[in-house]
Amino acid sequence: MSKKFFSIVLVALLLHASDSLLIRNVSAGQGGTVADKVKTFVTRRGTGPKAKVTVKLKDNTKLKGYISDAGSDSFTLSDSKTGQLRTLAYSDVAEVKKPGGLSLGAKIGIGVGIGVGALALLYVIGCGGDRGGFAC
Repeated sequence: MSKKFFSIVLVALLLHASDSLLIRNVSAGQGGTVADKVKTFVTRRGTGPKAKVTVKLKDNTKLKGYISDAGSDSFTLSDSKTGQLRTLAYSDVAEVKKPGGLSLGAKIGIGVGIGVGALALLYVIGCGGDRGGFAC
């Protein structure tokens, strides 16, 4: 019974970790225009140096920086390296997303999953029958 329990817990943690790894991005899809989705994403992301984003324009230009200001029709992207400001209309943006890398929650989920997997492996190896393993 405890092997089933560990298996179920391991599967649940792995599913949770894989769900945390999904990258939230905005692109064409159902429910509103791309400009509306970009505006919603920018509003939720906020402004300031911690609001880093990667923006792909409709002309396939890619920009990186942080959102320094957000208005009703456009937002201002500040390049972290050069400090250059660029005002972008929501309608000119094809896609906006958080920059690559894992969030803190994803890293914690992966760490917990690895820990549970290691414990489950130790349990299976330790309870390996009559080879002198643990009393299970």
